[in-house]
Amino acid sequence: MRFLIPLLLAAAAPLAAAPAKPVPGAQSQRNLADFDFVVDTITRNYAGWDTKVVGAKKAELAALTARLRARAPAASDPELLAILEEWLAFFNDRHTQIGLDSAPAPAAISTLPWTEQSVRAKLEALGSKRDPIEGIWRIEDRYRLGVLRSGSRPGRYTAVVLATRSDTWKPGQVKADFVRRPDGGFDSVFRAGDHSETRQVARLAARGEVLDMGNWGGWSREWPAPTDPDATARLFATGELFLKRLSPKTLWLRIPDFSDSRAKPLRELIAAHQPEIDSTPNLVIDLRRNGGGSDYVYGPLVPLLYTRPIVTIGMELRATEENARLRHEIAERLKADEPGQAGQLEAQNRLMLSHLGEYVQPDPRPFEIERLAKVLPFPKRVAVLIDGAGSTGEQFLLLARQSRKATLFGQKNSAGVLDFANVVAASSPSGRFKMQWAISRSMRLPEDPVDPDGIAPDVRIPADVDDPVSYAADWLERQAD
Repeated sequence: MRFLIPLLLAAAAPLAAAPAKPVPGAQSQRNLADFDFVVDTITRNYAGWDTKVVGAKKAELAALTARLRARAPAASDPELLAILEEWLAFFNDRHTQIGLDSAPAPAAISTLPWTEQSVRAKLEALGSKRDPIEGIWRIEDRYRLGVLRSGSRPGRYTAVVLATRSDTWKPGQVKADFVRRPDGGFDSVFRAGDHSETRQVARLAARGEVLDMGNWGGWSREWPAPTDPDATARLFATGELFLKRLSPKTLWLRIPDFSDSRAKPLRELIAAHQPEIDSTPNLVIDLRRNGGGSDYVYGPLVPLLYTRPIVTIGMELRATEENARLRHEIAERLKADEPGQAGQLEAQNRLMLSHLGEYVQPDPRPFEIERLAKVLPFPKRVAVLIDGAGSTGEQFLLLARQSRKATLFGQKNSAGVLDFANVVAASSPSGRFKMQWAISRSMRLPEDPVDPDGIAPDVRIPADVDDPVSYAADWLERQAD
């Protein structure tokens, strides 16, 4: 399982900052308690501490700690969060981060009395005068939105929720606003799940069947009915798990992450499509922006890739009471659905508790060799899309690139967030923030790091290619048997 870590005081007394000038009030005391919690927790528990806080870096971190701690007492909540993020950024490890422990209270949101029926009626009345952005759109399986022109000024459009699975949104609320730009794009104000606003440029793509929302992914047009319903998923890395046929010769498997909640659905998906997989020569495994999770989840994929023994380099766990306690909580959550994984975690916890203050190897060997009984005839060739895949996603890539069947494709490298992994999390004393940190370090280090640059693709997809999935599929189908 791949998780995160922070640490800073017990192992590094020289880094302790001089006391800041007291600021009256409970807020200053809460702020200092939260700041010291972050520093202390990372110092004592983060698996990257003894790798990253060495030599001149010790003095650099001590100076940073003193400077930021002096600012903490008078900081507002958002300012304190920024201070804590700046401190953690020293470690350059996206497995080690902090955020609000709960979403902020939703801001007041404008509403409009739109329904699916009223939006459809308006669109039909517009006929040929309908603007390409006007229509009914879908954000994965969470939102169904109506987009229509708004106000009397031309080039302005509003997106209203028609239906949603979100607990924080209701039909009739305004999800986004758009203003047309001279270049044909749209200046947009998009409201996230917590109702916070972000501004970015949106653009229509795929013949107007996809609305590219930048960092927020893509919207799929539902009405008027698209000619290519899968266009959004091919252009963008969606949050849906699925297996679809691209052509008689190629299947497409999308895996957004390897979280524990995906374990059973992925097994069932592979089992349901096993006859197709067993008779189709090519498979595209789409791991773009895969957020990681737990290694055991990708187990059903290993036989599809296997061509020769697979070597996996081991890892070491930083053995502390807090790391063991938090891993025990994870094991308790897994016990009902994944008893085998829970048992492995508990065995590791017992090992840590018997070697506190050390780094321990769950396996006494520095590497593992996995051998399967046979090589499956199908799929013959596998393309793996790797852009931004992180953590457990990257562990899978290390496995996949050992297969003679597999080729890694990408416009970008993977995320570069694997060397320090197995994340745990805890709330700050005030309850305002939750921090996560990595408790393991790879034994590939220092010779073969993945962080921070990531894993490069075997085939670099040109940046101007809009459809990486089809690009990889076409490449596979051009290969000779």
